[in-house]
Amino acid sequence: MLQTMRDNSKGVVAGILVGLLVIIFALSGAEALFSSTNTSQTVLTINGQDITETEVTRAIEQQKQQLRSRFGDSVPEDFLSSENLREPAIENLVRRTLLTQAAQEAGMTVSDARLNSVITSIPAFQNLDGEFDPDRYQQSLRMLAYTPASYKRELTRDLTVNQLASGVSGTNFVTDAELQYLIELNNQTRDFSFVTFNAEKLMESIDVSEAEIEQYYQQNSERFTVPEKVAVEYIDLSVDELAANESVDEAELRTQYEENIEDFAPSVERHAAHILLEDPSDEKIAEVQAKLNSNADFAELAAEYSDDLGSKDSGGDLGVSGGDAFPEDFEEALAGLSVGEVSGPVTTDAGTHFIKLLEESGGEPTSFAEQKEQLAEQAKRTAAEARFIELLDQLEDLSYNAESLANVAEQLNVKVAQSELFARSGGNGISASPAVAKAAFSEEVLTHDNASEVIELAPDRVVVVKKIAHEPSFVKPLGEVSDQIATTLREEQAANLLAEKGKSLQSRLLEGADLAQLAETEALEVTSLEAVERGNMEQPRGVVEFAFSMAHPSADGVSVDGFGANGEYSVVVLSAVNVPQEDIPDTEKASVSQSLASLLGNADFASYQQYLEETADIER
Repeated sequence: MLQTMRDNSKGVVAGILVGLLVIIFALSGAEALFSSTNTSQTVLTINGQDITETEVTRAIEQQKQQLRSRFGDSVPEDFLSSENLREPAIENLVRRTLLTQAAQEAGMTVSDARLNSVITSIPAFQNLDGEFDPDRYQQSLRMLAYTPASYKRELTRDLTVNQLASGVSGTNFVTDAELQYLIELNNQTRDFSFVTFNAEKLMESIDVSEAEIEQYYQQNSERFTVPEKVAVEYIDLSVDELAANESVDEAELRTQYEENIEDFAPSVERHAAHILLEDPSDEKIAEVQAKLNSNADFAELAAEYSDDLGSKDSGGDLGVSGGDAFPEDFEEALAGLSVGEVSGPVTTDAGTHFIKLLEESGGEPTSFAEQKEQLAEQAKRTAAEARFIELLDQLEDLSYNAESLANVAEQLNVKVAQSELFARSGGNGISASPAVAKAAFSEEVLTHDNASEVIELAPDRVVVVKKIAHEPSFVKPLGEVSDQIATTLREEQAANLLAEKGKSLQSRLLEGADLAQLAETEALEVTSLEAVERGNMEQPRGVVEFAFSMAHPSADGVSVDGFGANGEYSVVVLSAVNVPQEDIPDTEKASVSQSLASLLGNADFASYQQYLEETADIER
């Protein structure tokens, strides 16, 4: 939906709008146009405020949209299931609701002038000249199923929550001592030298005996265990598959078309305009009604009186409705009008409307040729669903104690297939389904050689499986894994030898030995570095990070330490920690101070959110 809005923005980057709308959707989702009171089942209550199933569903769908938009087809459908996303959606609703309540309790609000200023400044609502365009505003809101009134309500709530967030996170500050410490830490450099032992040469000289290999094999047999596997034959019964094999008679389709020709008439579309009075007095309603009765120009009255910012400057134009774009009372009044006629006052949740019918079209049925393909698909689907129910009953009966599912498939005139061997964790194709894998390894199928019960993969798809092959779990023979074990043992011994050599070198350095002389004895290369910055990428990152984690050198010596990783062991001699002495420019200090204050402020706001959740009265 948001991508559609971007595509319709004619090249203008609608960043501000998208950001606001994403937050608004996170708050409550898109309301239906002129939405009526929600009477859905209450899922939870937050400090006396009900959160309905409808709101949870909206939040789930929004999460799905965001994940698909961000990751595309790479997101597994199982991950996007409503069950998987339900709890995160509810937690998000809880947080947003608590923040909204806190903002309201703090008396935070947004003036109409500020609200209109934000709306008119959003690029997606502007034309190519950068001016607010009521038509683009109205079109954008329709794509998100908002009216100007409902959008303004949600935007007001969002802006007040932003006030709250700014009030909490924006009040943090950084002391001069904290700032100085951070600057010194960030700009600190270090002088150090290091040598690195490599395991590759050591491994060439390490011999592993057959006894060692045998002992490792016996003590770590689980590493060489091949899991139990099973292969199954299966009948995959689905409405889609049955429908693909159905045939239809064109004469029957034509008869169906003629008998139900009224169903193929497109719905009547009505082009509507309105004057919206959001919270009018009786005097204001009477005033507008009187001017309409005196045949005043409707478009001029809309421009003068309507509170609908998106339509007032275009004659109150709301576009076309097929009978379901507006609330029931609005649609009933619109349907009762003749073209050019204006209704009396009509009340909805958005306010009071005076409705004008501008145009009316539709009602003529489409031809048989246009409907033929759809009729054929419907007929196939209907026949397939009936056939599916019939075959399902037979499948349950015939597969019970069946010697072979091939015989069952032949009697039902459906296909039977076979899987490859797969473990309990599943495999490819049909065995990728957790339900199928679980059934295949059930006692009934695996031990008693019976067919499984009917496994429902979807409301219109079921599977029955029966074992055709079984491989028990076994440990690979020693001969097959001895080379692997020998390599592992050499690596382990080399790592131990490296650590011993490294620690021995560290001890001699701490006793006062010279690194260059020791390195020459061990045929190692010394790398000596000065004024190395924390983010240095030219030297091995592991060594740089370790050097910056080491303790400062003593006043009359050096700091020595070592670490092993990835078949190497490095010994590092830290000789100096350099703190910049020159003054940092005020602009840099201000930037660092702002960044640190923002970081601490965000932490404060996170703590505040946690406090709201811990002290809230939440009933699920």
